Amino acid sequence: MAFAVAAIVVLVFLVQVFGGLDTYSGLAKEDQGSTTIFDMGLKMTIGLLVICAVIAVLWALYHMITDPKGAVKGIVALVVLGALFFALYSSSEAESAGIVGKAAETFDVSENSSKIISAGLKSTLILAGLAVAAFVVSEIRNFFK
Repeated sequence: MAFAVAAIVVLVFLVQVFGGLDTYSGLAKEDQGSTTIFDMGLKMTIGLLVICAVIAVLWALYHMITDPKGAVKGIVALVVLGALFFALYSSSEAESAGIVGKAAETFDVSENSSKIISAGLKSTLILAGLAVAAFVVSEIRNFFK
């Protein structure tokens, strides 16, 4: 069903884009940024993303309510991830020097946003490292079984 809905969204988007492509091509370069030819596809994609996020949250809540004993592992994992992110956020400092500091100044990134970005990147790298380590350990373990 999800594939069919996404295919319909793509088809509607392509019909709209190809239908207005001549008009878009006829615009001056500086006016092409103000066209609305791509708006429908973007709005439908954002709508699908919101619908999927709501369904994912509702599905998780449903399973937590129907199987609270089995949900304990997921809740513990969320608490650990939250604690990891909070610890990294608390220990992060806003970048103010070098190329990162210059980019933060150029794009008007606040100190709090910089700390959130830093904590998010560090969390992602730590979790990716743990995933790779778990993969390697499980493969070595399976090799000796």
